[in-house]
Amino acid sequence: MSQVDTSKLFYAKNFSSAAFVELGSNIIQVNDNAGMNIDFSANWLVEHKYYLGVAYSQLASVEKIFSAEKPANSSLLLFNQETTIKYQTAGIRLGYILWEDQKAISISPDLTAGWAGVNLIVKEYEQKINGAYLSPAIKGVLNISDYFRVGLSVNYRVFVFKTYDSTTDSEAPYATLFSSKALTGLGGGLFLRIGKF
Repeated sequence: MSQVDTSKLFYAKNFSSAAFVELGSNIIQVNDNAGMNIDFSANWLVEHKYYLGVAYSQLASVEKIFSAEKPANSSLLLFNQETTIKYQTAGIRLGYILWEDQKAISISPDLTAGWAGVNLIVKEYEQKINGAYLSPAIKGVLNISDYFRVGLSVNYRVFVFKTYDSTTDSEAPYATLFSSKALTGLGGGLFLRIGKF
């Protein structure tokens, strides 16, 4: 009688189970400009169709807004201080692979939800903002082999956090107005999947 190998990663006795990592980069709509982010996820694949993973993304392009230095004896604010925007997200990704029996292509819709951390940096001063992140995506996958796949994705990113307004905050040295609308928008790009499918 043959012996079942229970040592492989994500082994499951009653159903087919495997794993893959996904590495991607997207051109995104951010701050009324075209920007770029990077994306990474590690996923557990069940029955060659369903996947559950942890995902991380980060803004890769340099994006800036303007803040105002608060004068000591005047209420006039001049918004001329460059403020760098940085963000990262971490969350859970749920996905499904359509046409998994096809040898050439498949379609893969997924949804990522989790935490978003935004940093606004003016000179040496840094303001942190925490919020939520939601990103539905549709991905077209070219099935090169059982271990390597490449594809194109289209996604929409929604950031949710309270609008940051430091104009009346006496402890903040700069007046900054920043809302989640600056980061919310469409995106699309390329990705690689490496693992066992």
